[in-house]
Amino acid sequence: MAGEDETMLRFPVLIGDIGGTNARFSIVLDANSDPTEPQIVQTANFNTIDEAIQAAVLDRSSVRPNSAVLAIAGPVDGDEIPLTNCPWVVKPRQMFANLGLSEVVVLNDFEAQALAVVALGEEHM
Repeated sequence: MAGEDETMLRFPVLIGDIGGTNARFSIVLDANSDPTEPQIVQTANFNTIDEAIQAAVLDRSSVRPNSAVLAIAGPVDGDEIPLTNCPWVVKPRQMFANLGLSEVVVLNDFEAQALAVVALGEEHM
């Protein structure tokens, strides 16, 4: 799990927006590419976030992400992070083994939106 401010993620990077009802996953291939078309799943259809990522992304693509950045609906604290409106518990350390990821960064979804504002062009302000 990333804790330092200077974390450099290895591409490709899996990005996810995890809410109580739906989860959206995409892959960013490199620093200059746009995310792939998002795969949207209903959280109720999967027992765990790992199962959802496997089915929605890994089973559908030959690209294997090295890292992940996940924005979740809920407070982020510790190595077992329960979602607010979904029974999933995000376990970053377990994702290393289950999904073959070398780095997992988990952010609160509002924090992720605030950090993304700097990347918006004026036409979106």
